[in-house]
Amino acid sequence: MPTPTTIDKWKWSDAISRREWDEKYQYFNFIYPPVTSNKVGGASSGTAGDENLMISPEGQLEYHIIGTQSILAPVVTTISAGVSALNIAMDQTNTDGVEVCAGIINSNRNAFKTSTDAAFFFRVRYAIGTVAGTDDCAIGFRKVEAYQAAIDNYGDMAALNTIAGDIKIETILAGAGTVTTDTTDDWADAAVHELKVLVSSAGVCTYLIDGVAPTTTAAFTFAAGTWVVPFFYLLNNATLTATLYVYEWECGYQS
Repeated sequence: MPTPTTIDKWKWSDAISRREWDEKYQYFNFIYPPVTSNKVGGASSGTAGDENLMISPEGQLEYHIIGTQSILAPVVTTISAGVSALNIAMDQTNTDGVEVCAGIINSNRNAFKTSTDAAFFFRVRYAIGTVAGTDDCAIGFRKVEAYQAAIDNYGDMAALNTIAGDIKIETILAGAGTVTTDTTDDWADAAVHELKVLVSSAGVCTYLIDGVAPTTTAAFTFAAGTWVVPFFYLLNNATLTATLYVYEWECGYQS
């Protein structure tokens, strides 16, 4: 786990900087099967619009049901000896999906405020079983607000979205509609890739695919004072993704 001694904003007090770094940092490699429940208590729910919790020794995440799910929770799966991943493919039905998020209120551990917080990032390493099955398969940051069934309905967003194998940059500013840029980079069936979205302290967004900038990129800046959270959004089309294995999830301040 990276733990730099200072972050520019708090250089005057190393004790504060280290505490702030640790409080904002979250890392999962999905070794442990999570305990799940409905966000308001009781058993996990597959009803459209419901919100559930996943809790493990690594931390806590939420997941929002899109469509109706007969499989009620993501499952940790052994991929090979010593390697596991969280399969968030759920019940594999056309127009169904799930959004995994660190929480949707300003006080959540991974909520960041542009032009106030230091620069931050979100990184996910994952594999899509059948890339043609994704209407949307997006990772990035979106505005702190209630869950939306359609990714295009968020007020503000910066994401890398894999749509039927094409990796695209999608952004929304102040509810003005989704702007889509084709990176011209592609994703093959079952390939493992690492996508990363970085946001500067001024709200300027940049992107990395396997540690390298996209072949084609797009400029985008969140408005000052925007609260955002990291999210992973999956929506199946009629082809279906079969599996979606998340190997790593990491979020926090940039070092």
